[in-house]
Amino acid sequence: MRNAGKMPRGAVKPFDLAVLAFVLSLALFSLIPAYGGSGEARAQVRGGGRSWVFPLAAAERLAVPGPLGETVVEIRDGRARIVSSPCMNQTCVAAGAVHVPGQWTACLPNRVMVSIAGSGREAGGAVDAASW
Repeated sequence: MRNAGKMPRGAVKPFDLAVLAFVLSLALFSLIPAYGGSGEARAQVRGGGRSWVFPLAAAERLAVPGPLGETVVEIRDGRARIVSSPCMNQTCVAAGAVHVPGQWTACLPNRVMVSIAGSGREAGGAVDAASW
């Protein structure tokens, strides 16, 4: 009678259930930022050690300081773009506007970045890419 009062090998113990519940709750809460974001897209502008956030529906023009001078960012008609910058190549200006969550544009020499954040629902729910 050596095993009297002991649980059979492989049986689930109360601590095992607590760990399982904790791991499942962490997994569920990690989905909230990914799928439960606000439906409104926002333009995030960073540069000169500062950052600004505007609704993508806003009409704003912002001069962002950088090491080369001021980069002008415009938010209008649901799009954000770099209008002018003191950089040499003007690639950031030629890149055009961004409007879908996850898109970004930047003036790397002047260290200014413009990105779009949001849940993606405002983009008509269209799939941007698929991967296997």
